[in-house]
Amino acid sequence: MEQKKTRKERSNTDLTQKEIAMLKTTTNLTEKEIKLWHTEFLRKYPNGKLDKDTFIDTYKELYPTNDTTLSCNTLFNVIDKNHDNSIDFNEFLFLAAVGNRTGSLDERLDIIFDLWDVSNDGLLDQNELAHLISAMYDRAGVTVRQGEQDPHKRAKEIIIKLDITGDKKLNRDEFINGCKNDEVVRKLLAPDP
Repeated sequence: MEQKKTRKERSNTDLTQKEIAMLKTTTNLTEKEIKLWHTEFLRKYPNGKLDKDTFIDTYKELYPTNDTTLSCNTLFNVIDKNHDNSIDFNEFLFLAAVGNRTGSLDERLDIIFDLWDVSNDGLLDQNELAHLISAMYDRAGVTVRQGEQDPHKRAKEIIIKLDITGDKKLNRDEFINGCKNDEVVRKLLAPDP
């Protein structure tokens, strides 16, 4: 009789050593800190997933004065890297590392670049950068978004200023070096270095 090998399905609540190693590198947290975050995440979300509605509700609790529904949807879609309409622990911790100012300015800007490169082409175009600026405005409580505060206008200005290659997009190096060397841009995208 032939025996079939059964492959163990990975649970949404598992945290592998490989994932811990990757998270240690990208977040600069210790293994103990990652495990504590993981335990707390599972306490709040026992199935290991955070759905869009829960994410939006949680975000609104954290920032009650902001009208954040539109930016929450955009932010959720950016964080949900595997596009399964939920945020798992790795995606959550990746975002938390940026929000908690973990790592150097270069590392945070690198993570921000990855989060907002929605097209995964290694470039930030004007639209992707405008979404990033809108999210930063939401977080800072900026409600006036016209004139000089218009996210698309500001994105265009930033790209003109930082685009060395002239392709009207920012590659990773242009983005990171430009943010580090421009006080206004650096404060907008990665405050408190």
